[in-house]
This record gives sequence, C-alpha cells and structure tokens, in this order.
Amino acid sequence: MLANDLGVLVVGHGTRKPSGQAQLLQLVEHMRQSEPRWIIEPSFLELATPTIEQAIAKLSSQQIRRIIVVPILLFSAAHAKSDIPDAAQASAREHRITVVAQTPSLGTTPEVIALSNRRYLEITAQASQEGCPEGHCGHGLDNPCGRSCTVRGKTYRRIALAMVGRGTSDVAALEHMRHFTHLANSQRSTQWVSTGFFAGGKPTVDELFEQAAVAMAEQEPCDAVVIQPHLLFEGELMDQLRSKIVQYRQQYPDRHWVLARSLGADGALAEVFIQFVRSAAANV
Repeated sequence: MLANDLGVLVVGHGTRKPSGQAQLLQLVEHMRQSEPRWIIEPSFLELATPTIEQAIAKLSSQQIRRIIVVPILLFSAAHAKSDIPDAAQASAREHRITVVAQTPSLGTTPEVIALSNRRYLEITAQASQEGCPEGHCGHGLDNPCGRSCTVRGKTYRRIALAMVGRGTSDVAALEHMRHFTHLANSQRSTQWVSTGFFAGGKPTVDELFEQAAVAMAEQEPCDAVVIQPHLLFEGELMDQLRSKIVQYRQQYPDRHWVLARSLGADGALAEVFIQFVRSAAANV
C-alpha cells in the first residue's frame, strides 16, 4: 500500500482519436481495480486531455505531496528519457509535489510477449477469420467495419509476418523492438518475419509491406501476410496501416492480408504497471 501522501501519475503518449484516449483511461481503471486504495490519475503527454499539468493539479487537490510517474510506453526512448520526466517535474514543482520515482517501459516482459502472441493468434489460429474479431482488419479506416468476420474456409499454410513499431531516433530502442520480434516469433510458426518502423528505423513501413508482399517468392509464396502493429492503443498509425492493407489487398489479391489489433487496454498490462509501481514504492 502506498503512503497517504504518495500518488500515481500515469502518462500516455496521447492521440486525437477518442478510441485511443478511451483505451488509456480503461487501462487506468484496470490499475485502480487492482489497487483501489491508491490514488491514480491518468494524463497524456500531448494531443489529449487531461494533460500532465491537469492531472498533477488533481493529485495536489487530493493532498498528494509525492508521486510515482508511470509512462505507458513500450520502449525507453526520448519520451521516457526526457519528455515525460521533464514535463512531470515542471508541473510537480508548481504544485510543491516531489517526483520520487519513474517506472520503466514494458520492454520485453513476459506478459507483453504473451499478449502480442494472443493478438497474433486471433488472426492466425482461426481459419474462419477474414480479419480480427473487433473489425480492425482494414475494411474500415476511421470507422472499422464492426461486423463479424466472414468464413473463408481457408487455412493459413505459409505466413509472412510483418511486425510494425512506432520508431524513434534512439538506436537502442529500435534494436529493442527487433529483439522483441525475435522473442515473440520464437513461439510462432511463420515462414518469413521482419520488423519495420513508421519513423527513425529501417525498413520503413512502406518497405516492409513490399518485402512482405514478395516474401518467399522464389519458393512457394506465403498465402497470408499478417501485419502486426506493436502499438499500445488506437490512433493515427493504426489508421495508416488499415489504409495500406486496403491498398495491398488490391495490389496483391493472391495474398490474404490481415491486420492484428494493437495491444489495447488489457488487464495483464495493467498488472505489469501495478507491479512496477509496487517495486518503485518499496524503494521510496
């Protein structure tokens, strides 16, 4: 249990997309349910409210004098190393609150690998699925189709897996993402796998799609291309992938193109972040 004056500030990256904002708030609700005695307030680094300053002001109004900052991030790059701690420290000083700790990113914790594999199996383990069960298969852009997936009666025999990361200028974080793909794929049956990035790393997302389209071309071609975003929540990047899926279905109709879900506000992730807070609190 946290001390009475110690609170938790959760910081998500932020998105203009309401569904992505809702997922962060839902994750915080999972955390609150796991530890109902704690005061846990959500915030966004950018593009959405509550802001970090607004959340810290709310913590202050509840007599919180010390906080543990919890970045909701997959890997440690600029947001974890400077953007979030700088913003939290600046706002905390204004409210005479002390930042006593910041928890780590998710990285390659077993729970994240397990959740990533569940998202992969949603697509590949059921031959009746045309796309994912929540309508994120690429049929819709701003509005996912929301309908039940169509029975195709086709089993995926040879799978090309394209893992997609947000990307960063931080070389270590890029390599961490590639290592994550290696660890996750060791538990899967794929004929081809590669990792691409929206920004900062190679191959780019466009290059990755092209590589996946022709994967194993000299041998028996892969009959399914699984695009799996290693992203936490809904947002513009997910919509970009949906748009590309539509494009590549038209360009390469002999491949079965599917898009896995983002990780989402899963209770298993909430429990990882709660464990991070418990460890941090034990040392303050």
